[in-house]
Amino acid sequence: MSKIEILSISKPLDVGTRIHWDEELQCLYYVDVPNSLVYKYDANTGETTEAKVGDEPLAFMFPVEGSNTKFIAGLGRKFVFVEWDGVSPEVSKVETITEVDKEPKLKDNRLNGAKVDPYGRLWAGTMGPVDSERNIIPGQGSLYSLEKGVLKKHEGNIGCSNGLAWNTKEMKMYYIDTLVPEVAQYDISETGTISNKTRVFDFKENKITGLPDGLEIDSNGALWVCCIHGSHIIKFDPKNGNILRKIKLPTPQVTSVTFGGKNWTKCMPPPQEYLSTEQYQIHLLELLT
Repeated sequence: MSKIEILSISKPLDVGTRIHWDEELQCLYYVDVPNSLVYKYDANTGETTEAKVGDEPLAFMFPVEGSNTKFIAGLGRKFVFVEWDGVSPEVSKVETITEVDKEPKLKDNRLNGAKVDPYGRLWAGTMGPVDSERNIIPGQGSLYSLEKGVLKKHEGNIGCSNGLAWNTKEMKMYYIDTLVPEVAQYDISETGTISNKTRVFDFKENKITGLPDGLEIDSNGALWVCCIHGSHIIKFDPKNGNILRKIKLPTPQVTSVTFGGKNWTKCMPPPQEYLSTEQYQIHLLELLT
C-alpha cells in the first residue's frame, strides 16, 4: 500500500476544485470557484501563485496547448478566453467565446464541472442556483461540449453537472450529476456523440457516504471518485462496480482528483498510457474557428 502524503500548497479555499496537471511545465492549476481565483502550483519551485479572473464564479480554467499564458475558463454561464502570465495577481485578458443556458428561467445557472476529452473537445456542464436552505435547485442544468467554435447540448434536466472521464479503448464516457448519487456510463463515438446511458456505480447500494463529485480514470480503466461531504476518494471497477480502494482524507469537502508528478512518478497508478498529455490540452484554434 502506498503512503499518502498531505501537501498544503495554498491558503484555505472556499471551493477548491478542477485541478489540472500540466506535464510539460510540471505545474498544477486549480480554481476557487466562488472567489473567481485561479491558482498555479509549480512543482519545480514549490511556489504557488494566484490571480483574480472576474466577478462571477470561476468553474474551471484549463491551459491551451502550445502556450504558457493562454487558457479557456468557465465564468458564470460563459466560456471565456483568458490570458495570464502565471505570476501576476490579475489576468491580462478575459474575452467571451460563447454563453450557455440563455433562457430567462436559467439566468441564475452557472457552469460547473468540466474537462477536455482525448479528442480535444471541451466538455462542461451547468447547475442551478441554491434555494433559501442552500440546496441546489434540481433539474435546471445541462451538459455541453465545445469544438471548433460549435456548442452542442448533450443532456438536460441535470442537477449539478460534475465529474467526467473517458476510456478510448472501450469508447466509453463516464459522467456524474452530483444530485444523482451514481456514476453513469455512455457509449461515445469519435465525433462526440453519446448514447446508451447506464449506471456503473450506485452510492446508496454501496453504502458510500457523501455525494459523487470529481472523477478520474487510470491506466487500468479503474475510476476514482471524489466523495464530497464524505471525506474520502473511492476507486472502483466500472465493469462490475467492485470497490477497489478507499482513501480517507482530513476534510469533508473532497472535490477533485488527478494524477501527476515528474515523469508520473508520483502517480499511482500511472495515467492512461494510450492518451498523451497533449490530448488533454485544448486546441485553441479548433475552439475559436
